[in-house]
Amino acid sequence: MDFSTEYTKEQEEFAKEVRAWLEESVPEDLAYLRDAQKMSYEQFQKYRDFARKLGVKGWLYPTYPRQYGGGGLDGACAAVVRQELAEKRLGLPPVMDWTTLAAPAILACGTEEQKMRFLPAMLRGEALTWQLMTEPEAGTDEANQQTNALRHTRDSNHFIVNGQKIFVGGLHPPPEQFYLLTRSDLEAPRHENLSSFICPANLPGITIQPLDLFPLSTFAAVSGPSGANSEAVKHSVFFDDVRIHESCLIGKEGDGWNVTQATFAVEHGGRSQARGGAALRTYGGTAPRNYIVDKFLAQCKSNPNIAKRLRGNAHLVDRVLDVYIFDQIGRLFALRNTGGKGGAYGGPHHILYQKMGAGRITADMAEVLGPYTFTDEGEQCLDEGIFEVGQRCGICMAPGGTPEAMKIIISRALAIGR
Repeated sequence: MDFSTEYTKEQEEFAKEVRAWLEESVPEDLAYLRDAQKMSYEQFQKYRDFARKLGVKGWLYPTYPRQYGGGGLDGACAAVVRQELAEKRLGLPPVMDWTTLAAPAILACGTEEQKMRFLPAMLRGEALTWQLMTEPEAGTDEANQQTNALRHTRDSNHFIVNGQKIFVGGLHPPPEQFYLLTRSDLEAPRHENLSSFICPANLPGITIQPLDLFPLSTFAAVSGPSGANSEAVKHSVFFDDVRIHESCLIGKEGDGWNVTQATFAVEHGGRSQARGGAALRTYGGTAPRNYIVDKFLAQCKSNPNIAKRLRGNAHLVDRVLDVYIFDQIGRLFALRNTGGKGGAYGGPHHILYQKMGAGRITADMAEVLGPYTFTDEGEQCLDEGIFEVGQRCGICMAPGGTPEAMKIIISRALAIGR
C-alpha cells in the first residue's frame, strides 16, 4: 500500500518557485536538530530569523488571510510549502510558536482593529506567542480557571492578574506575548466568568520558571521532518498583581470560553462552533509523514545488524508490520480529515489513535532495533537519535488534550453522551 500523493502540474510549478527561494534563503549554518533540548540560544535565534523570512514571504502561516500577514494560499499550495521545507529538514513553524492556537481565536472573536494590531506580527514571526491555559487545577477541565483577572477598582481600564499557569511555553523564554485564559468574574456562572487576553510577556510581576521534564512533547509532535519545532521545555508562569490593559482583551469581558473554543477547534484537530453558531475554519491540514516510522522501516531494510536480528527472530517481523500498519492507518485518518470527511469527531479520533498507539509502537521498535533505540550519540546512534527521541515522547499523552478528553469530545460529537 502507498498512500502518498504526487504533485499536480500546478503544484509542481509552484514547487519550483519554493525550491528556488529556499536555496537562497535557508542559512547554511542552520543546524539540524532532532532533540530541541539541545538547541543553543544562538541556534534558536537563527531559526527565528529564518521564520521571519518565511513570514515576509507569507509562507510562515501560508493559508491565513493575506491582509493579516498570511500567505492566502489554498491547501494544495500550502502542502507544497510544507513538503519543500521538509526536504530541507525543516517544519512549520521552524520553532515552537503557539500562534497556531491563538490566531484562530483572534480571527473568530477579535475586532477588526485587534486583527490588524495582533495578527501581522504573529503571522510574520515577529511576535512569538505562548498559550497559557493549563493550571494546577485546570487541565482537562479548562473552565476551572483559578487565575484571576479582575478589573482595578479605581483604574477601571486595567485588569489585575494573579495566579499560576503550568506546563506551558517552549525554549528560551520569554516570548514576546502570552495568549492567556483567566477567570474575570468571581460571581458569574461557570463558562460565563472567563476572559481571554493577548498580553506582553515582559510585564512587571510575571515570573517564568522551567520545569524539568523528560519528554519533549507527544510522539506525533516529534515525528515530523524536524525536531526544532517541538516544545522541548515546559514552564510555570506566575502572575503577581500584573496590570493588563483592557485593549488586550479578546472578544468581550466574560466571553473567554467562546474565544477558547476557536483554539480547541485547532488543538483538537477538528472544527467547532463559535459566535453565532458559525463553523470556524482551522486554516490548514495535511496528511503528514511520520519520519520516525520511515526511518525505522529504512533501518529494517538496509541496516545489516537489524536485518540479521529479523532473520534470527521471526516474531520480530510481526512487530515491523504492526508499526507499518499503525502508520498507514494514521495517514488514512489524516487524509480523511484533510479532505473534510472526518466530521466533528475526526480530529480527536485521529489524536486519540496516535496517543494510544504511540507507546505500543515505540515498544515494538525497541524490540526490533534493540539497544540502538536508546542511544542518541556515539557509534551506536541511529539516524541522529530519532529513535531515542521517539521512545521518550511515546509515553507523553497530555499536550493537546488527554486521551480521556478526546473520548469525551468524540462521544459528544456522536451524540452518545460521556
